Amino acid sequence: MKTVSRLFALICIVSLAFSLNPVFGSDYPEKDIKHIMPWAAGGGTDTVMRAFMKYYEQELGRKIYTVNVKGAKSGLGVNELMSSAADGYTIGSLTYDSIVTVPYFGLLKNYSLDKLQFVATVTMHPTVLVANADSPYKTLEDVIAAAKKAPGKLQVSNVGLGGVWHLPMIDLQQQAGVKFDHIAFAGGSGEQREALLKRETDLACMSIGGAFPLVKAKKAVILAIMSEERLAEYPDVPTLKEKGYDAVWGSLRSIAVPKDVDAAKVKILADAAQKTAASKQWKSWLEKNGGGWTFIDGAGTQKYVEQLQKKVFKQLDELVASGDVKK
Repeated sequence: MKTVSRLFALICIVSLAFSLNPVFGSDYPEKDIKHIMPWAAGGGTDTVMRAFMKYYEQELGRKIYTVNVKGAKSGLGVNELMSSAADGYTIGSLTYDSIVTVPYFGLLKNYSLDKLQFVATVTMHPTVLVANADSPYKTLEDVIAAAKKAPGKLQVSNVGLGGVWHLPMIDLQQQAGVKFDHIAFAGGSGEQREALLKRETDLACMSIGGAFPLVKAKKAVILAIMSEERLAEYPDVPTLKEKGYDAVWGSLRSIAVPKDVDAAKVKILADAAQKTAASKQWKSWLEKNGGGWTFIDGAGTQKYVEQLQKKVFKQLDELVASGDVKK
């Protein structure tokens, strides 16, 4: 009789566990996870997030394979994520353009961040202005002087007009009273680096992560950084603020899943992301590849995104009204 009672009690405990946790006993994740990268292979975001996924999969215990779906300033890849099955087996990376540029300019029909839920933000990279190491432009003052001497002649690359690396230079030229020639490379920072090396452009406006390979190889130099303060990794590089230009710009890299993914699965993904972000191996990788460490949980990311959109959409409205940006 005691044996029957114990068996009944055990059944009750297991049943309760299943009712409280929908994924209890399912060993989620049970199979490999697809990671949608909305930028071209070899770019700054692709490089950084592939590295994160390598450590992330160790925490999850399953292989994460990355698929590049580029186009529409990250919109095509994020749009695919939005329409993916809400089973926890498709995740995606989002950047500034995914959050600001695509929705503001209406690049894709039915594109809405309401179709996603954020898991975490794992990097924040400030914007930098970069020159070829053999360029005649050694300082920000050199750039401003050249732009004043020949308005509209100095070519500065970005990854899309009205996008994350274009707007900072619009901001700078307005404050400095100059005019640049803005050259867009839709493929990402990999194309920007190549153009800079080949002298097809004079300067590049990009993330510090995107610039790092050239800087590390001593083929490029950072002229200015658009952060609030100088970075510990680059103590000799001045900020635009200390040069008299109140321009602070940067980009985040976040992980998201379709909106209806089960909360218990999202928690597993979020916990693993936090452990990965806190790991020595990830922090060490970032230190060797340009820095930018941060960790913001899903709720914090959602709040940050809402604040960012409010701020930048207002700036964009002003730039559209002034004719500096076309909508």
